[in-house]
Amino acid sequence: MPLHIVWQTVADEEQSLLVVPVLGAELQLTMVGEIITDASWQTTGSLNKSLSPLAVRVQSYLLKPWQTDLHVALLSQGNAYRNAVWKALLAIPFGQVETYSGLAEKLGSGPRAIAGACRNNPYAGLIPCHRVVAKNGIGGFMGQADGEFVALKRRLLDYERGLSLTGG
Repeated sequence: MPLHIVWQTVADEEQSLLVVPVLGAELQLTMVGEIITDASWQTTGSLNKSLSPLAVRVQSYLLKPWQTDLHVALLSQGNAYRNAVWKALLAIPFGQVETYSGLAEKLGSGPRAIAGACRNNPYAGLIPCHRVVAKNGIGGFMGQADGEFVALKRRLLDYERGLSLTGG
């Protein structure tokens, strides 16, 4: 995928919030200057009529990643293990999934530890933890075992799968 991440440390600056509407939800990007410090999904929010240039690029990347090169600066966070899991998530192709146990086997870890790293992913909208599923079902999302975030995970996966099947 054409996502290019530059990991940064950040100085104290004023935070701002950038909202990116996607598939009936909003990806909220917390910014310090040009550095994204958090990218979290919200299932309810305001109707945002005009989007900043960065919000337009992020939206385009999420909906049509094969057409969009997205260059972002993310705040370096997490321990070495979580960073290894997040790197593995970036390797899961658009429209495909991996199981918690399959990813655990690849990383020499356990499925619960993988689930914990996914749950604590500060960049859930950009680092695709929604592509990790349970052996016998969809699994959780954003700390929920069911509910609105799991419904969003299903929408994201269905959208990606639909585009992959049509060659999108």
